[in-house]
Amino acid sequence: MPNIEYELNEKIHAIIINPYLTWDDFCANCDLIKKYNIKNISTSLNYLDSLKKYLSNYSANITALISYPLADLPVSFIEELVCFAKDRGANGIEYIPNFFKLSKGKLETFAAEIEQVKLSGLPVRIILNKSKIEEKILYSAIEISLELGIKKFQFGDGFGDPITSNDVAKILKITGSQNQIKVVGGIKKLTQVIDLLNNGISCVGTSNYCEIFQEVKVF
Repeated sequence: MPNIEYELNEKIHAIIINPYLTWDDFCANCDLIKKYNIKNISTSLNYLDSLKKYLSNYSANITALISYPLADLPVSFIEELVCFAKDRGANGIEYIPNFFKLSKGKLETFAAEIEQVKLSGLPVRIILNKSKIEEKILYSAIEISLELGIKKFQFGDGFGDPITSNDVAKILKITGSQNQIKVVGGIKKLTQVIDLLNNGISCVGTSNYCEIFQEVKVF
């Protein structure tokens, strides 16, 4: 695989969401991001300010997680938090929509909340956990998202079993290969990353990026 490090520094998205990080741990993560030239970071609202300041002279796309991981964000708060993320320098939003409302048949409400997130003008990625959503609801969520112009989807939320190559084929069939598909959850090895990318996944998200890039050096 030619130029493997260059490819992976864009394909592997660093995840920094651990609420128990110390300042020293946080700085160490930022230093590793710069060391491996990682170009995409997913983080909580809590770390946005610190990331922008610590990485002030470093070019990276920072995506803010909204309503993660419980999808418990009341619609009245969405606009304020998305604006907060944008004001703090977020380059995109990763959002878990309200599947409970969708399961009750409230399709318009489900769609309206996604539209509210889109009003920021930032790219939006919808997060789905295939193993925890009924197939009917999953298809409906994706269909509505596509109708709203969503082009980015994340499968997996860090809870549950890792996605397999068999799951990938089903995912691409549902979403269409023209959309950007990110996989998250249980990705700890370089072989997992390469397998997912070779099977058509656009990118992966992991908090174990340091260990993976150490493997790249050996590779």
